Amino acid sequence: MRVPAILLVAALLLLGAVPVVAALLPLADAPAQAWEQLASARVAGLAGRSALLGVCVAAGAALLGVPAGWLLARRGGVLAALVATLLPLPFILPPWMAGMTWSRHVELSRFAGAVALLAGSLWPIVALFALRGFRMAAPAGDAAALARGRAAALRAVELPLAAPSILAGMALAFVFAVTDFGVVDFLSFQDAEPFTVLSSEVFLKAGRLESAPEAAAAALPALLLSALALAGLLWLERRVSGRMRGAASPPAASARGAGGAAVLLLLAALAVAPVAELLAWSAGHAGWRQTLLEAGDDVTRSVLCGVCTGLLVALLGTAVARLSLRLSPAREAGLLALVLLPLAAPGVLFALGEVAFWNHPLNPLAATLYTSPALLVLAGTGRFLPLGVLAARALLARQDEGPSEAARLTGRSALRCWWSVDLPRLLPAASLAAVLGYLLSLRELDVNHMLPAGNATLIRYLYGVVHTGSDDKTAFLAVLLAACVLVPAAAARLLGVPGVDCGRDRPGP
Repeated sequence: MRVPAILLVAALLLLGAVPVVAALLPLADAPAQAWEQLASARVAGLAGRSALLGVCVAAGAALLGVPAGWLLARRGGVLAALVATLLPLPFILPPWMAGMTWSRHVELSRFAGAVALLAGSLWPIVALFALRGFRMAAPAGDAAALARGRAAALRAVELPLAAPSILAGMALAFVFAVTDFGVVDFLSFQDAEPFTVLSSEVFLKAGRLESAPEAAAAALPALLLSALALAGLLWLERRVSGRMRGAASPPAASARGAGGAAVLLLLAALAVAPVAELLAWSAGHAGWRQTLLEAGDDVTRSVLCGVCTGLLVALLGTAVARLSLRLSPAREAGLLALVLLPLAAPGVLFALGEVAFWNHPLNPLAATLYTSPALLVLAGTGRFLPLGVLAARALLARQDEGPSEAARLTGRSALRCWWSVDLPRLLPAASLAAVLGYLLSLRELDVNHMLPAGNATLIRYLYGVVHTGSDDKTAFLAVLLAACVLVPAAAARLLGVPGVDCGRDRPGP
C-alpha cells in the first residue's frame, strides 16, 4: 500500500475507529459490572425494542421510498422535477423538528410516534437507492415490457433487479433508526411513561460518570445490530457494483397516470408540510429580533463548524472513495468496514469516545481541543465521513476511466494531468460529499449534546428551548436552523451538484 493510502487509513483510524474503541475501553475497567449490565433483562428488552424499531422504520421508509424511486426513474415533467428537488428535505432536517409540527395536530408518542417520525425522515434514503436500482434495471424492464406488459415487467424483472439497491437503502435506514437518540428523547419528555431504546439507555448511563462500563455495555447490542446491517449493505453494494460503470441509459417514460401524480403530490406535501407549518407558527413571534441576537453566536459557530466539516468530508471522502475503487475485493471490503465503523456506533457512544480520547490526561492536545469548536469539526467529520465516502463512490464508480488513462499516455507530467483531467472529474463527488458533511453537521444533535463546544450551537440551543416548552420562539429558532440548512442546499441545487437534485440522470464525464 502506497504512502498516501497509508495516510488515509491513519486518518480513518484517528477520526473514526479510535473514538469507538475509546468509548468501549471502560468495559475492561469493570468487566463484571459491564457483563451484569449486558446480560440484564432490561438491556435484552431494549435490544429487541431497538431492533423492532429499526425494522419497522426501514419497512415504513420503503413504503414511501420505493414508489418514489420508481416514479422518479420513470416519470418526467414538472411534478417529478419538483419532487426530485424536494426529496432530500425530510432527511436533512432533524426528524424531531418535524415532530414539533406534527405534534400540534396529531398525538405522537412512544413506539408508533418514533416509527412515524423516523420513517418520515429516512424514506428519501430508500428512494435514492431505489432510484439508482430502477435506473439500472430500466433497459431490461423496457425490453420485457414489449413482450409481457409493463406491470409484469415491473414485477418480474425491474423489482428483482432493483432489489439489492432497495435493500441497501433499507439497511442504511435501519442503522439510522437503531442509533438515533433525538427522536426517542423528544417523545419521552412529552410522555408520562417514556419510550426508551438502547441509545437512550447509553445516554442515561453516560450521565453518571461511574457508570461508563454500563454505558458501553448498553451500546454493544446497538453496535452489533448496526454492524450486521452495514455488512449486509456492503454485500448488497458489491452485487450491484458491476452494473454501475458508465452513464445509465434514459428509461422510457411509463408512469404518466393520475395515480403516479397523486403519489408524487403526496410525497411533495410530506416534504414541505413541516417547513410550511414552522413558517406559519413562527410568524407570531414578535421578539424575533431579540431571539436573533441571542442566537447569533450559536448560528455563526454552527455554520463555520459545518463548513469546515464539509470541507474535510469532501477531501477525505473523495480520496477514500477513489482509493476503495482501485483496491482488490478483499482490501476494498476491509477499507469500507473501517470507513463505516463510526456509522454503526450510536451517536451518543461516538461522542463519549471523543470525550474519552481527546480529554485523556496523556493526550498533549487535550487542553487545546477538548473545549474547542475544532473538536466538533473532528467529531462531525468522523461521524459523517462514511456517508461522504458512499456518496462519492456512487458517482465515481459510474465514471469511465478512459479520459484519465488517455491523459497519462500523452506524456504530460502527473501533476498537470491531475489538475487538467482528474480534478474536474473529482469535483462532482467532492461537492456532494461537502454538501452532506455540512448539512448533516448542522442537524446532528447527539454529538453536539455531549461535547462541551456543542453547547453553543444552534441545534443545541433549539433543543434546550424545546425541552422547556414549544412556543413561537421555538418555531422561529427551528426556522432559523432550517434556513441554515436549506439555503446552502438550494445553492448546491442551483449550482448543479449531482445528488442534490435527484431527478433525471445526467451522463457522467
